[in-house]
Amino acid sequence: MKFVIVLLAVLATALSFRPLNGQEKPTVAIIGTGNLAVALGPALGKSGYSVVYGSRDPARDAVRTLVQLSGPRASAMSPREAASKAQVIILAVPGEVVEQVAGELGELPGKLIIDVAGGEKRIASDGYLELVSDSAHAERIQAKHPANRVVRLNIPSIAFFSNPLLLATRPSVLIAGNDPSAREAAAMIVFDLGLDPWDAGPLRFARTFDALNTMNMIPWQQGRMEGYELKMLPGVPLPCFIPVADAFGFGQPYDLDRLPNFPRRDPMVTCDEWGRRLGPPYVEKE
Repeated sequence: MKFVIVLLAVLATALSFRPLNGQEKPTVAIIGTGNLAVALGPALGKSGYSVVYGSRDPARDAVRTLVQLSGPRASAMSPREAASKAQVIILAVPGEVVEQVAGELGELPGKLIIDVAGGEKRIASDGYLELVSDSAHAERIQAKHPANRVVRLNIPSIAFFSNPLLLATRPSVLIAGNDPSAREAAAMIVFDLGLDPWDAGPLRFARTFDALNTMNMIPWQQGRMEGYELKMLPGVPLPCFIPVADAFGFGQPYDLDRLPNFPRRDPMVTCDEWGRRLGPPYVEKE
């Protein structure tokens, strides 16, 4: 609780709400009012989103303060009411209760449900953490609620919601979901928050996020002072030089004809430019 109060005070000075000129964005329900909600909600409000918090006690002073920090259109109500009023629902609750909370929101057909919870962990025999499940929370939520559009985000430290350039570069946010249009919608939100979204394909790859998150704990387990964040870099475009489907024996992805369009800040590098950078044998020497 003390950390939440301090974070609220910091956000009060770090975030000044500026609505975007005439740009309509979906209403976002944030289920939960803990540390993640305290960092994420005001950032969404600043980016032009209407935020409604789902809280077990919407009248609590800390929740009222959080609403005030999230823009003039922000509000708070019960979790089920908040979910009913929003097009996007972010499950900002601990992993151990995220599936239960998702089930208590009712059926939400067509709505975008965003899960950010990591996988269940335990201490292995070597003293490091290990995962205890071969499926992710998001997969199980989607299986129980097939009409919902569930997406999993692999988010960085919550500090980046108030300052995306904290490390002088933007962390990458991997996005997985079975519905390509849902991944695209989530990518727009991530982009608006100042972070870089990356398409991670279907929801089963959320298991990879759980593995990455567990690995990210290694510096802290070792007592190191410095951790690390994920930053994806555009790689050499193999299709410029080889037929990748033939080379790797790829199958036919189900969403190949409706790939999500992820926003990006920098233009793509052309095949000619890549050839120039790589030099022979990829391009003839002049």
